[in-house]
Amino acid sequence: MGKKTKRKITRIICLHIPLMVFLFATLAPFYWILVTSLKTSREVFAKPLSYWPRVLTFGNYVNLFTNLGFNRYFINSMFVAVTTTVIVSVLALLGGYAMSRYRFKGKGFVYILLLITQMFPAVVLMIPLFEIMNKMGLINNLWSLVINCSVSNLPFCLFMMMGYYNSIPRSLEEAAQVDGCSLLKAVFKVLLPTMRPSIVATGAYAFINTWNVFVYATAFITDRDKYTIPLALNIFQGEFNTNYAGLAAGCVIALVPVLVIFAFIQKHLSGGATSGAVKG
Repeated sequence: MGKKTKRKITRIICLHIPLMVFLFATLAPFYWILVTSLKTSREVFAKPLSYWPRVLTFGNYVNLFTNLGFNRYFINSMFVAVTTTVIVSVLALLGGYAMSRYRFKGKGFVYILLLITQMFPAVVLMIPLFEIMNKMGLINNLWSLVINCSVSNLPFCLFMMMGYYNSIPRSLEEAAQVDGCSLLKAVFKVLLPTMRPSIVATGAYAFINTWNVFVYATAFITDRDKYTIPLALNIFQGEFNTNYAGLAAGCVIALVPVLVIFAFIQKHLSGGATSGAVKG
């Protein structure tokens, strides 16, 4: 057995097989959700277990939009997620620049305070947040989710943007200012095009976290017309039984926006924050 053959065998054993096992473990739950959504409720519990529907049906998806009003829940989730993403991205963009470029009194305290906010789970803050939202008249209002999701996502997104700014040499904006640009124009005309992958990554983080929000939705939304997708999935769980086929179909619908977003932004996520910014 030659050295090349041994290397190939070693590579297969140490790299290819572990990757295949990891890929199977990762994709198997998604496959099972998809298959379950295409079965009838009766076939889900049928024995022997079938790994592909005996009778392919899209009735679960039709039921979501014709009888359960999932189109309304989808619009609610999209409104909350997109609005929160825009707010968080803009504030993180500006706040990250300030934290990265300026030195001011109390900066260390602000830094620690932002870190501390990430230590508290959402459940601990639920009662005071509910009281605040109730006094503001925002219970059963989607803006309550927008406000709370923005506040909870902003600290981490701000740290992300601050790290990206730190990786960009100050010489970029200084050179722009020497050429006659104002500071604001230098930031928007020079830094932002360079930071496109960073902005996309920050926005994607905020969107996915907000799209999947459940705890805040449970506390602030009780009107069924204001349900978001994660909250609406509880409809399939009754007191004595659970409609697993319908639940699987709802989960597939909930996955679609995230998959579409990653399909469109993956090329930006793979780019470096300062790729091509400085030559020579």
